[in-house]
Amino acid sequence: MKKAIIVPNYLKAESMGFCKVAKEMLENIGYDIEVMVENDMPSSKADFALVLGGDGTILRACKKLYKYDIPVFGINFGNIGYLTGCNPDTAVECINKVVSGEYKLENRLMIEGEVIRKDEVIHSFVALNEVTLFRSTLKKAFKTELYINGLNTQTILGDGVIIATPTGSTSYNLSAGGPVLTPESNNMVITPVSPMQFLHTSIVTGGNDTIELKVKINSLLENATISLEIDGDSSMEIYDGDMLRIKRAENTAKTIKVNDISFYQILRQKLSKVNE
Repeated sequence: MKKAIIVPNYLKAESMGFCKVAKEMLENIGYDIEVMVENDMPSSKADFALVLGGDGTILRACKKLYKYDIPVFGINFGNIGYLTGCNPDTAVECINKVVSGEYKLENRLMIEGEVIRKDEVIHSFVALNEVTLFRSTLKKAFKTELYINGLNTQTILGDGVIIATPTGSTSYNLSAGGPVLTPESNNMVITPVSPMQFLHTSIVTGGNDTIELKVKINSLLENATISLEIDGDSSMEIYDGDMLRIKRAENTAKTIKVNDISFYQILRQKLSKVNE
């Protein structure tokens, strides 16, 4: 039997209302439907997932579903909606295209990371947008030693460092002056946040490179920390001497595209919306 997953945003009435519409619509054409709370994992493989929310909801859903190889189609019940495929007013039409197979799959690079403290891995994670080291409550700049494929590349002094995927390149990376990468490119971008050295610019690496960041806080305060933020929705404290290791994840996030609008047109539309 055909199966679809629906992931609504339970905090938004419009999303929950459309969840009922989509569920009934898909059941009427023969789909078994699983409505998934954001903290749930899917009970089994599905043909596709409808995510009803903004970019945050879609990011979290993609990270849960990518290991199951389930394509995701986002309907924008948020604000900007970089990752969404349509708005609510065209949602029914777009769902019909998904059901009939009239779509293209975009494979988006994801990253996996480890936090290493005193030669021991203390935390592991995956990200679709970006990973950021930021000074947070530390009242001064800090140093980060950058290694690419084991080679010491440079030392960055500033407020932090962003490692972004192509998907995340249009987010915090862009606002920090980093370059925009196309969604399916096989690259990562390293962008300093407010660097104190004039010549420190972004570095675009290959998707198969391993990036390591070693933190040098050099603070007189005992147990001074900075913040590691993962896709903007989880964080942990990082101490002097900790190492962050980042590489490409084994699987990609698959997003569904049902129209012929180019990435550059979408980027222009979304940036215009930000500036309204």
